[in-house]
Amino acid sequence: MDEIIKGENTSYARYEELITRRDNLKKEAFQYHRAYVREFGDLILDVFKKKIECIQKKKTIEYCQAALNHGKAVDQKAMQEYLEKEMAEFKAQLKDMVKEHEESLKDGTITEKDALEIKRIYHRLVKKIHPDINSAVSKSLTLMDLWNRVVISYECNDLKSLMELEVLVNKALEEMELEGTDFEIPNINEKIAELEAEILKIRETDPYQYKYLLENTDSVAAKKADLKEELKSYEDYSNQLDEILEGIMGKGVKITWQMN
Repeated sequence: MDEIIKGENTSYARYEELITRRDNLKKEAFQYHRAYVREFGDLILDVFKKKIECIQKKKTIEYCQAALNHGKAVDQKAMQEYLEKEMAEFKAQLKDMVKEHEESLKDGTITEKDALEIKRIYHRLVKKIHPDINSAVSKSLTLMDLWNRVVISYECNDLKSLMELEVLVNKALEEMELEGTDFEIPNINEKIAELEAEILKIRETDPYQYKYLLENTDSVAAKKADLKEELKSYEDYSNQLDEILEGIMGKGVKITWQMN
C-alpha cells in the first residue's frame, strides 16, 4: 500500500512540475515574441504595408482590365467599394500588427528578485487553481475568471497584480471550502506524456526559437538585411504596377490609393 501511495504522489509531483514548466516555457515564448516584435517590428510593418499596397494595386488593375475588356467605363466609386471589401482582411491584419508592435514597445524590464517572486506566486497558484489540476475551477465562473487574470498577469510580469490575485484566490477558495482539498487526476500518466510532448514542441518551434536569433547579433543583422531586401522588392513591384495601370487607364486617369 505504501508503494502505491508513493507512486501516486510521485506521478502527481511530476505532473505538477511539468504543468509549471510548460507554462513557464509558454511565458518565455510570449516574451521572446514580444522581443522579436520590438527588434524587427518597424521593418515587418513597412514590408507588410508595401505588400498590401501591391495587392491593392494588382486588384485595381484586374478590376480595370475586366471593365475595359467588356467595353465599360471604370466607375471609380464602385471600384473603391470593391477594393474596400477585398482589402478588409489585410487592413485588419495590419491594424493588429500595429497594435502588437505598440504594446511590445511598452514592455518594461523587471528585477531578478521580482522575477523569482513572480514564479513563486504563480507556482503556488498553479497548485490551487490550475484547471488541469483542480477540476472545480472549470465549474466556477469566479475561479475561472481569477485563473484567466492570473495567466495574463504572469505573462506580463505584473508582480503587483499577482500578489493581489493570490489574496483573492485564497479568499475564494476559503469561501467555497476548497482550500486544502486533494484533487484526483484521472489518467495521470497519459497527461504526463502529453505534457512532455507539448513541452518539446514549444521548445522546438517559434516563437520560443526566436530566443536563439535574438541572442546572436550577426543573426539579427542578417534578419534586418533580409527584411530590407524584401521591402525593396515590394517597392520595385509597386512601381511596376503603377506603370501597368497607367498603360491600361491612360495618363489622364488618376487613382487615389486609400490605405488607411
